[in-house]
Amino acid sequence: MDQGNVVWLNGTSSAGKSSVAKALQDVMERPYLVTGLDHFLPRLPERCFVVSDGIDPPAAEHFLLVYRGGTARTVAPRDGGETVYGSGELVEVRIGPGGVRLVAGFYRGIAALAAAGIDVVVEAVVHDRRVLEAAVAALRDSPVLFVGLHLPREVAVRRERERGDRGPGGAAAFFDLVHAHARYDLELDTDALGPMECALRIKRALEDGHPRHAVRALAGGAEQ
Repeated sequence: MDQGNVVWLNGTSSAGKSSVAKALQDVMERPYLVTGLDHFLPRLPERCFVVSDGIDPPAAEHFLLVYRGGTARTVAPRDGGETVYGSGELVEVRIGPGGVRLVAGFYRGIAALAAAGIDVVVEAVVHDRRVLEAAVAALRDSPVLFVGLHLPREVAVRRERERGDRGPGGAAAFFDLVHAHARYDLELDTDALGPMECALRIKRALEDGHPRHAVRALAGGAEQ
């Protein structure tokens, strides 16, 4: 059985990942399953997400959401589950050991789908080195096209504000972290290019045999 393709989209909050993923589904002849941690994490119990000012408490077993200007906790429905917000501006997400295990399991699931011949688009905000290492370890033997989605900080912040479907801060908080590994198979500017143009460039890369070396290279570096 041939393996399925994995298109791994990485960018800060409001970089356009969901729009590009939907456009890619529309242009590809084979069906692509779209998933991401935004679909996975809301299925966890809300107690796995702790809202903090970063001082009290300074860490959590799963996910610590650090807010500036207000830590009043809100739980809201999202993607068939629940998501947790603070009342201020998100400035950091600290992932505990339980959170790293969950995310590692998610990426192993993506690898299993690909091994079963399923084509997958993964939306990601890889802002923690441990998550990157777990992901590339899981995906190193899968045919992954690792795609970096870039845009100016101010554009991401504006888009996040205009969306209004989540608390403020994520676009800026993740901006300097999400591309820190600086290695992709394909990089796209989602400010200059619309979702359909991005999708068509990804399609061409998949169909024209564009090199897919980033994940294996990153996995090799993580082992050193």
